[in-house]
Amino acid sequence: MAYDKANKQVIIFGSRNLSPIPETWQWTSATGWKQLNPSHSPPGRTYTSMAYDDATQTIVLFGGQLIGTAASPLTDTWTWDGNDWTQQNPSKTPPATVITSLAYDPLTQTVLGMLDDDPVAKTETWQWDGNTWSQLSPATAPKYGKQGAGMAFSTSVQVMVLFGTVYSIVGPPAEGSTWTYSAGTWTVHPATAADPKPRMQPGMSAEQTGGAILFGGQGSGYTVYGETWTWNGKWQKRSVVPAPARRSRPLMAYDSTCKLVLMYGGELQTGSSLTEDYDSWAWSGQAWTKVG
Repeated sequence: MAYDKANKQVIIFGSRNLSPIPETWQWTSATGWKQLNPSHSPPGRTYTSMAYDDATQTIVLFGGQLIGTAASPLTDTWTWDGNDWTQQNPSKTPPATVITSLAYDPLTQTVLGMLDDDPVAKTETWQWDGNTWSQLSPATAPKYGKQGAGMAFSTSVQVMVLFGTVYSIVGPPAEGSTWTYSAGTWTVHPATAADPKPRMQPGMSAEQTGGAILFGGQGSGYTVYGETWTWNGKWQKRSVVPAPARRSRPLMAYDSTCKLVLMYGGELQTGSSLTEDYDSWAWSGQAWTKVG
């Protein structure tokens, strides 16, 4: 999910209940959800990643995994211009992967991508410049195990913020540190007792104050969180009622037109039980409101 600022619409792309048929949906605060019927579309997939590219005024979609194939991640790049999807043909592309963290970096006017290179057990930092992908070589990089981490740019501090980790369900999460990126360098902020506990696949986006907002995520031992955190140089836990139910994998995007953070869906996995969420919530900067 990503906010298309040029066309003032939140766009979600995916497949319903593991169907191979792709769907594109639009959300606005005035009309709610509406399914679109573009002339072209990426193939249906799970675990894809999207971010709005302010420099080209398009949404960028990268990778994911075809429905029904257990180990066939994708390397294709598509863009959304407000009306239709277009497949791009970059001269270079990141390795096939799923759940890449993507977010726009206004300092470089590129989309930044953080992904795990599974065969060599390390992270890679890539950027999309509107035409092709290029791999960056920061002197310091986040530890391996960032697949599905939340990432968003903080305009108040002028850094990209990355939080989250891959974990073993029966063991401890790999890392609870927060990482920030600026001027070609990743900086680690070691976890403290006042920070969110390690978790995988939290929802995360920019928010109204110029910081970042994080919701949910799943830790070890089937621990699933329903916490709201904001970051403006440091983490602050926000105690708000009502609030969405605990979940991992929620999709989040900041709608700068209505100044609301939209959150959609997610899942709650406890042991062999899996419950999927289809609700929509909006964060005003102070409170959550259910909007669908």
